[in-house]
Amino acid sequence: MASTSTPNQDTKGKETAPPLPSNLTPDQIQQIIGDLTGGSCHTKKPKIKEPRTFYCQRDQVRGWLAPLSVYFKGVGREFEYNNEKIIYALSLLKGDALNGRRHTSKNNKM
Repeated sequence: MASTSTPNQDTKGKETAPPLPSNLTPDQIQQIIGDLTGGSCHTKKPKIKEPRTFYCQRDQVRGWLAPLSVYFKGVGREFEYNNEKIIYALSLLKGDALNGRRHTSKNNKM
């Protein structure tokens, strides 16, 4: 007698998961597992603090760029392309930095 199991059942009639496509990356597989289990996947990424806004204190630009770079590396897939990173960084500019003006002080007139 031939087996009457369906593609999603084993020979004993027990339900099995359909096979996964072979072109999925490990991150995609983890995402699918997380979606199916309500997000309780074993590999949980750490929360990365969002960078602060920047108001154009020229001597502080490196101190602003360093956490911005860490943020981009930490969130990874959210910013896949450089133009997305640029747009996000621009959204953090405020005041003179947003308007493109140089920061001036009493001791350093430009």
